[in-house]
Amino acid sequence: MLARVGAVTSGLRDFISSITLPRIKMSALLWSFIAVVIVPGFASIVYFALIASSQLAAEARFAVRQVEVAASDRLSSKDSSNGNASINFSFTASGQDAYIVTSYIRSRAIVDDLSRTLNLREIFRRPEADFWARLKRNASIDELTDYWNGMVNTYIDAPSGIVTLRVRAFRAEDAVTLAKAVLSLSENLVNRISDRARSDAMQQSEEEVRRGFQMTQAALADLRQFRDNAGIIDPVQATTEIGKLLIPLMTEKIRLESDLFVASRDLDSSAPTVKALKNRLDTTEKQIADLRGKLTSSSGDGKTVAASLAKFEELELQRQFAEKLYTLAQADLDRARQRADRQSIYLTVFVPPSLPEDSRYPRRIAFPLLIIAGLIILWAIGAMTVASVEDHRL
Repeated sequence: MLARVGAVTSGLRDFISSITLPRIKMSALLWSFIAVVIVPGFASIVYFALIASSQLAAEARFAVRQVEVAASDRLSSKDSSNGNASINFSFTASGQDAYIVTSYIRSRAIVDDLSRTLNLREIFRRPEADFWARLKRNASIDELTDYWNGMVNTYIDAPSGIVTLRVRAFRAEDAVTLAKAVLSLSENLVNRISDRARSDAMQQSEEEVRRGFQMTQAALADLRQFRDNAGIIDPVQATTEIGKLLIPLMTEKIRLESDLFVASRDLDSSAPTVKALKNRLDTTEKQIADLRGKLTSSSGDGKTVAASLAKFEELELQRQFAEKLYTLAQADLDRARQRADRQSIYLTVFVPPSLPEDSRYPRRIAFPLLIIAGLIILWAIGAMTVASVEDHRL
């Protein structure tokens, strides 16, 4: 009996030993899933849960507004005698200017401007920052700009034009300081844009006013020089005065000629009365000739009142023309100033940055989940690509 049992046991041992179990091999697909998804996903969970440093965000909201002044209100304020006329202002959202401001906030220009007053490298390399989140040592200006764009966020609400600014840092005080500095620099940018628009709107009109003023000054200088050279303040008035003197002299001459004719018929030419009348007539004719010589002359020396009158009228016409141009240029300057006032741009901060108390960044749950989901998608795309290539080979 024992011999039979031993024989059975020996045979069973030989049968089991003759069976070879297949070696289980882990597939390449599983290895790739572990390498692409499991390991990086676990690393991201560890990093965000245990290593990632807290980042505090300071938030501010502002609007870029453009003021418009009604032209009728401006005119009424000018024409008001008591000076108490009010001007109505209306503010409209300026979408393009808001995009200009946000583009400036996310540019190297603001990094350069901030670096003049703040040490950005020190702020972004605080001891609280972890190795992955902090700015790397000896970063270039371009790397600092890229890092800045990762720490600042802007959003424009299209319907209202409200801009939301969010600045992150590793200390609450740093976040508030950076947000206030960004708002100050943005306001300076808006002021420069407004001043440039006003300057461009008024530059041409101011040049026209200066040119009109110079023309008026030149015309007045020519007129003054003419008066000094001619010795006549107003040739028109001088002609009128000479005419007033000629009329009684002509009348006196006619009367003397009549008296002399009558006296010559009754008296001898040597009579004292006739001589006196002749002397008076000669004197009157000489005065008339002198006055006529002042008005006109056949010598052509150009020193008569008639010649001065022609030059004076030419200079006077130039003066009136220059003054008219100057008046029109001043009116155009007033209109340009009104247009420039309507182009004034303002940055209005209605939600100033406040000191944050809670850390909202990084998203310790959302970020690992998003990373894992992204890794799964990438692994799935890669696996499908490899499977498709293998199918084509078959």
